[in-house]
Amino acid sequence: MKRALLKELRYGLRNSRFLILFISFFFFALMTPVMTKVVLPMILQSQFPGLGEDALAGMLDLSQRGSLQSYMGDIFEVGSLIVAFTLCSLLAQELRDNTLVLPLCSGLRFSHIILAKMIVFGSVLIVLPVAALTASYIYAGLLFSFEIPLWPVLLGGLLQGLFMLFLLACLLLTGALTRKPIVSGITSLVGIYGLYAFGSLLNWHNYLPTGLLVEAQELADRPSASLIWPIMITLAVISLFTLLSIIRLHRLEWQMKTV
Repeated sequence: MKRALLKELRYGLRNSRFLILFISFFFFALMTPVMTKVVLPMILQSQFPGLGEDALAGMLDLSQRGSLQSYMGDIFEVGSLIVAFTLCSLLAQELRDNTLVLPLCSGLRFSHIILAKMIVFGSVLIVLPVAALTASYIYAGLLFSFEIPLWPVLLGGLLQGLFMLFLLACLLLTGALTRKPIVSGITSLVGIYGLYAFGSLLNWHNYLPTGLLVEAQELADRPSASLIWPIMITLAVISLFTLLSIIRLHRLEWQMKTV
């Protein structure tokens, strides 16, 4: 298992996957407060010269809370896109190129391969949202004022990270099924965007992984009592997708002669 973990760690560093994710999350984290404080008001005032500050405040949520909520919306809409296409080749590329034969011949198990990817990249996808949201919280507080405590921000980052872990499990499963990186990324994105639209339409977010994002954007001092359901359901789906990915690898035909 240690060799599998080191392999995934080297892959993430050598192919700049970690760097791409870090830059993407922190770019939105630091740019959103500036956009909320400076850029958007300037654009509106240039389009409507007679627009007063009261009218501007009614159109935009010029506060730390509004900035953080805008950032979290960007992370779901654009951040998920970046994560999906950055990590869509994590398993699909190896299957397409048949490069998993070497670690298999060296004694690694299918479960080790999948779990190592989940542990290494899942850890990054949990830590990054927490760190980026905290950075955005501090910067937005300096630009506006510190109107909310740090605890809801940390909880919101953890919930975002758990949702990203769900996206990673989707990418691994679709990669095992299709063996095509781009198809894996698009299929996973269609799935999570469709899931969010479905939850919004029927008001079922409390029973879907997307409920994590809804709860995170509330930035409430105390989490709602219903939060336990999307957490439990998300963890169950992640476990199921991980198991199905391992089963899929067991059922594939491997060309050992390429070693």
